[in-house]
Amino acid sequence: MAQNRVLLVDDDNDILEINRAFLESEGYEIVTATTIAETMERIQTYSFDCIVLDVMLPDGSAFDLPPRIQAYSDSPIIFLTAKEQVEDKIAGFQAGADDYITKPYSLPELSLRIGAHIKRSLKSEGFLIEYAPLKINIKTREVTLKDSAVHLTNREFDILRLLAETPNVIVPFAKIYSHVWGDESACDNHLVMVNISYLRKKMEKIAPEITFIKTEWGIGYSFAYPPVKNSVHGDF
Repeated sequence: MAQNRVLLVDDDNDILEINRAFLESEGYEIVTATTIAETMERIQTYSFDCIVLDVMLPDGSAFDLPPRIQAYSDSPIIFLTAKEQVEDKIAGFQAGADDYITKPYSLPELSLRIGAHIKRSLKSEGFLIEYAPLKINIKTREVTLKDSAVHLTNREFDILRLLAETPNVIVPFAKIYSHVWGDESACDNHLVMVNISYLRKKMEKIAPEITFIKTEWGIGYSFAYPPVKNSVHGDF
């Protein structure tokens, strides 16, 4: 599955490697830089979900970087620095930071803050659909239910996304078929039903007590929210 990519910038290689190792263990893809020049080269080469900047770098202050970064990326920016005076924090936020963490800090806190900013960014950009305990990441095509990954095929994902985008609204067989299979000809209801069955079974393995996919008999399906309690029912 796709990972959230984070850029770590620090001129202290020991700190950089400690942060890298921990965040990779948390599931992030990490790219590093040690100077402003390297940072801008990385920004123009990769797309990032979050950028963590040490303020004092060998070739200048990272306080000057946010406007340059924002010409290429809308990623949230976190300053990570020993500068802890209120004036420094104000300057950081005025420069364009989304967050400001002072040293020393805990690695779990760093990971949590990165995760919170990525989640907020995805929501604001419309990439995250969330109906607790279900999360659908449109950007990475990842689905989690009760914090466990649901491994879906492309068509199963497209069906779930289509239904979830209009909760509690009936989506006819024909609309599901034309949207997911890209076929405007006669709808194959059975093909839709089989894929819905596979989708349900994968979700029910994780949360057997609830279902989000509601059958609208003879018409199609809807995304139920709040989810309905599961009862004995057929596959379709």
